[in-house]
Amino acid sequence: MRRIRKIGVVLYLIAAVVVVGLFAGSQFGPHADRFDALLAVPWVRVLAFACVCVVLIQMAVLLIAAIADKPEPDFLRLAGDTQIEVALPALVSISRTAAECDDVLIEEVGAHVRGRDRSEVHIEIEAIALVDGDLAALGQDMQGRVQRACEQMLGVPGVSVRVRFLPSKTVTVTREVC
Repeated sequence: MRRIRKIGVVLYLIAAVVVVGLFAGSQFGPHADRFDALLAVPWVRVLAFACVCVVLIQMAVLLIAAIADKPEPDFLRLAGDTQIEVALPALVSISRTAAECDDVLIEEVGAHVRGRDRSEVHIEIEAIALVDGDLAALGQDMQGRVQRACEQMLGVPGVSVRVRFLPSKTVTVTREVC
């Protein structure tokens, strides 16, 4: 999907440059008569019309996306109850505390509310392993600790946890230039 989006953005930018260039050249340039003669050619008119259509379609898509965009909720509703809400920073704090251990350095913890009734939460943990061991077992242990802590603190299941380990070593290459 990202590749299609990039192709659409490039197509939109090229179409916008063509439209703005033709309009500005025919209205304000020292060679306005040349642009008018260029616009008299049938395939140039078809190209300009196609570019205007691409620009209008992109503007309509952006307008619809701006109208339909909902801000991400900043609280979790326990069991869908509108009277009980838990803030995301509290969930992040619980998760960070539960995930900490001597073998792992917690880099970042994020939480995202999911579900129609905002009763589910997805927690993402980025960590750096300080040991050269089985990362899968270490990650599953962290997931279990975080899920148990959130379920004990909230009293309601519905927490999914994803643990991602970042590289623990970086390599710096230096080169001498003569």
